[in-house]
Amino acid sequence: MTAWDQIQTSIRSEMSGESYRNWLEPVRLSHVDGEGTMHLLAPNADVRRWLESEFSPTILATARALGLGVRSVDFKTEAPEPALEQQAFDFKAPRQAFNARYTFERFVVGSCNELSHAAAQAVAAQPAAAYNPLYMYSSVGLGKTHLLHAIGNRLQDMRPALRVVYSPAEEFMNEMIKSIRDNTMPSFHERYRRADVLLVDDVQVLSAKERTQAEFFHTFNALHNNGKQIVLCSDSHPDSIHGLVDRLKSRFRGGLMTDIQPPDLETKMAILDRKADEVGVALPSLVRGHIAARLTSNVRDLEGLLNRLIARAQFIKSPITLGMVQSMFGTADPQPKSGPDIPGIQQAVALEYGFGVEELRARNNTAPLVRARQVAMYLCKHLTQASLAKIGKAFRKHHTTVLHAAQKIEQEIEQDNDLKATVKSIRDKLQFSGYSHSSYG
Repeated sequence: MTAWDQIQTSIRSEMSGESYRNWLEPVRLSHVDGEGTMHLLAPNADVRRWLESEFSPTILATARALGLGVRSVDFKTEAPEPALEQQAFDFKAPRQAFNARYTFERFVVGSCNELSHAAAQAVAAQPAAAYNPLYMYSSVGLGKTHLLHAIGNRLQDMRPALRVVYSPAEEFMNEMIKSIRDNTMPSFHERYRRADVLLVDDVQVLSAKERTQAEFFHTFNALHNNGKQIVLCSDSHPDSIHGLVDRLKSRFRGGLMTDIQPPDLETKMAILDRKADEVGVALPSLVRGHIAARLTSNVRDLEGLLNRLIARAQFIKSPITLGMVQSMFGTADPQPKSGPDIPGIQQAVALEYGFGVEELRARNNTAPLVRARQVAMYLCKHLTQASLAKIGKAFRKHHTTVLHAAQKIEQEIEQDNDLKATVKSIRDKLQFSGYSHSSYG
């Protein structure tokens, strides 16, 4: 067994299988010279660079621990490195990659997204001057991709000489894999590491993909160290992305992080007004309020429903009416009756959190379900005249559990803006869509 075989065997137990196969398994031993330098051959320049920057100390420490007499490690590429392809990357071409509808002018600003909107505008005005990186995160359909494209559109309109590269994380990964397979990594690096502005969507896709994360880490460093702007979008905070390495989390947290919250009722109505104005359709205020209240938090769904409503009105050659909207929702008269009842609140909360009503009543105590149940109990306590015992019976819980849940939500709602927005969204839906259980059919 050679010295390198011993080192590989020792290190392998400390690495994941994927990482070992990607980085160490393809490396061969050339020789150990008389001065104690171990010369290793990497299959390509990409692996060599990664070993030099990330793994050289570990290899040397392992060799010394095994008493192999190795004083230093030297890496060479097994085959001659190919010359950089003379592929002319036309950085003006990505103009087609940006959705022309996604501009700052068409983005409806509310309290839920004003910080992200302001930060995105600042980045578009002066890249790398203030917020670098800019990391925006939210649930799906709340506008982060709109802002990412708005930055790209603004930069290409106002500063066309800048090299702006837009890439969803999955596209970055697929391009990297293809470049490794085709042995064209220099061209891959040319595209990403010479950008003036890099816009990356769906960062959560990097989760648990070690090789892609390593490449993205070096791309990030190359750009950041050269004063280039990086803007990232994800569906969650970096610390919540399972399988994201700490060094990337640290880099992402190093700039400005903004979360886009679900829109409040007023913002949803403003979005509907803007969309209706753009297509020249009259949207009665009662219809607008009904739609905004019934749809909880996803702006994309809000616009999609309005599009279907407009198409339906055009098909039957009729103006949009409240009855038309109610028939789409399957609702009755949305005006409040005597107040919300427990089944109606349970249904509203279940819809908001994506559970069934029976799940709220079940004994399942997973964290997301417990939170939804606590919110439902809190609303039942504050919006109905029911006793704690009656509320507890509706959830198959003791009345002390209801009291604890209500107190917990009361305390947390003052410090947790996401929770506060969720509870407000449910209240709005209850207010505008009718209070009885039948209203949520």
